Amino acid sequence: MPFPNFIDSFATNITGATPLETNPQHQALLDAFIALQNCDRRLLTDIATAIETGKGTAQQLEACADALTERFIAGVELSRLLSVECCCAQDAEPCVPCGLDQGEECCQDPELPGSLLEACLDVFAQLGDPYAVASADLVDALRDLPGTAGNHRRYSDLTQARLAQLLAPHGMRTRDITLPDGRRRKSYQRDALLAAMGVCTSC
Repeated sequence: MPFPNFIDSFATNITGATPLETNPQHQALLDAFIALQNCDRRLLTDIATAIETGKGTAQQLEACADALTERFIAGVELSRLLSVECCCAQDAEPCVPCGLDQGEECCQDPELPGSLLEACLDVFAQLGDPYAVASADLVDALRDLPGTAGNHRRYSDLTQARLAQLLAPHGMRTRDITLPDGRRRKSYQRDALLAAMGVCTSC
């Protein structure tokens, strides 16, 4: 159940308390924990059903496997949120550092990049907007970024295979290209990246 819900809001009105703005990081932690609890309940229910029937049908086994996969993902997301050092609201002004005295350095996380496509385009720009960048070079640059690239994959954990999986839904594929430095590598093309972002490359 989301917080604050009707009962909590009603209690605030009755007591005359001043409504407080929810810290987005705290809310994300609460939502992730609730999602994990829901996964646990579903997983235990599916397992109990299979035991009660005395046999594990293919459908029941598939349901258990799906529930277990969702549980893994929910656990990873909660672990990620718990590992964040700063609990400040990112848009709060002024920032009140967590556990620090006023005037000390703010503990906010560095500014997160936009979408994965935008992050890739930024790498191209930093390299002088070449027509192609080797997959290995692109991954090396992206791994320095904070945050997640997609599908709960942190930029720091990217590999060439994982990057290919994340970019495939956008229609991007590597091609064997001879780069300006003479290397022939599996590379991503800038025009393909712009096309995936909806930018006309022939105008």
